[in-house]
Amino acid sequence: MITQTYKGRKLCVRKGREWRTVYATVNGAFAATAGDGGDQGKALGYLRTQIDFIDREPVNGDRWGAEWYAPGTFTLCKNGHPVAIDGECQHFTCIRARG
Repeated sequence: MITQTYKGRKLCVRKGREWRTVYATVNGAFAATAGDGGDQGKALGYLRTQIDFIDREPVNGDRWGAEWYAPGTFTLCKNGHPVAIDGECQHFTCIRARG
């Protein structure tokens, strides 16, 4: 098992239940299962790449769950979606409810 903190997120990668798979979490939430030969280093690199991609965009609770954002960079709306600080929720259900 490999654990590390990357840009405020706790990443954990371990061997999966199936042969030659890995199981990955971000801030304790399930992120991915990969059948890349069980290479935990590759899976950790994938998570870091995803975080770099997500950080280039504004907080968008319709695309990514709260576990993908660094602590202190977002709040949660009343429905539990991540929202930019002082922003409005971008999740489709919240937009529909606002009318």
